[in-house]
Amino acid sequence: MNIGILTVHGFGFHPNGRLQTAAKAAGHRIQLINPYQLICSLEKQNSGMGGLFSNSTSTVAMPGTKPAGNSDDLFRSRIPGDLPDVVMPRQGSPMGEYGFVVLRQLQAMGILLVNGLEGVTIARHQFITLQILSAAGIRVPDSCFVTRSDSFFAAVDQLGGYPVIVKQPFGMGGDGVVKIDDRSGAKTFVANMLDPVKGLVVQRFFPPKERVDARILVIGGRVAGAMRLTPSPSDFRTNIHQNGQAKSFDPPEAWSDMAVSAARACSLDIAGIDMMVERKGLPHVVEVNYSPGFRGLEAATGKDIAKKIIAYVLSKAEKFQSGMRKNSL
Repeated sequence: MNIGILTVHGFGFHPNGRLQTAAKAAGHRIQLINPYQLICSLEKQNSGMGGLFSNSTSTVAMPGTKPAGNSDDLFRSRIPGDLPDVVMPRQGSPMGEYGFVVLRQLQAMGILLVNGLEGVTIARHQFITLQILSAAGIRVPDSCFVTRSDSFFAAVDQLGGYPVIVKQPFGMGGDGVVKIDDRSGAKTFVANMLDPVKGLVVQRFFPPKERVDARILVIGGRVAGAMRLTPSPSDFRTNIHQNGQAKSFDPPEAWSDMAVSAARACSLDIAGIDMMVERKGLPHVVEVNYSPGFRGLEAATGKDIAKKIIAYVLSKAEKFQSGMRKNSL
């Protein structure tokens, strides 16, 4: 089976390299698809193409290629290698609108997406994720979404004052996350960083000494691995690439259930669920990642996370293809 990964990185990027190794070991292959090197086209000329909603009409094309004699050849000539059987969107939160165009095009071509378009759309935006979780009855940090400077300061008051955590809505891995300690720092930050089109997420601050941080990976409705995270002494962020430290642990059943529920609420098959638990309080889901890295999780737990991901994707793709064959009879 040919497994596509929508990504701007090569095989030197840890997740891509590990997924390639796992796929090869299972007798399958990985195909990297960079959305910004593709042309999405809807053609009605003499190439046998029809409207978008007809069978086999949507193409994802490489620049500089020419149409072939039929739609299947057109697909094969315009995507590097063979047409993928399933595609994993793994571009992360910064994915631009063209990435969504490509995902819709692949979906229209009848190619399975793991994760699907709905889940990627939700998880791409930090505050929309929190909205979905809250509506599902899942605890999230007290948060506000603002687009104006006066709204920012009103949000700080509403959250109980400084310090607060401020996040870019499309950030990931701890990037774009800042702790604001006072009004003076807030004025400088807002003047330089508040984009009225994109907005900012403002959250109540949980001091590191008063909380436990965890990342729980959910695959197919089950916990595949979990680790506790500790920030470096000079930082409040626990992300691995922000020098946070990870240690394997077995999460309490309530935490596992919350992580699985969070992935389900966000319509994700594969999700990294970041949780923050006050030492004498209850767990909160802070972030849901649809393309989670797993270098730290594999190192901390000793588990072959790449193998688990590939096994799930293959299983879902086989069921999808079986259903397609039944429907065609």
